[in-house]
Amino acid sequence: MSNSQQVSPSSQGWGVAAFIIILAIVANTVAYRVHLATYLKPDAPASAAAEH
Repeated sequence: MSNSQQVSPSSQGWGVAAFIIILAIVANTVAYRVHLATYLKPDAPASAAAEH
C-alpha cells in the first residue's frame, strides 16, 4: 500500500490558498467601502436620512 509518487504536503495547494486570501481581502475592502458610503450614525438628525 505504498504510494509510488512521494508528494510533499507543503508543495500543493498554495495557488488555491492565495486565491482565497486575495478573495477575502477584496471582500473586506468592498464591505468597508459600502459601510462608509451608507452608514448613518444613530444620533444623526432625521433630516440627514432624507438627504441620502
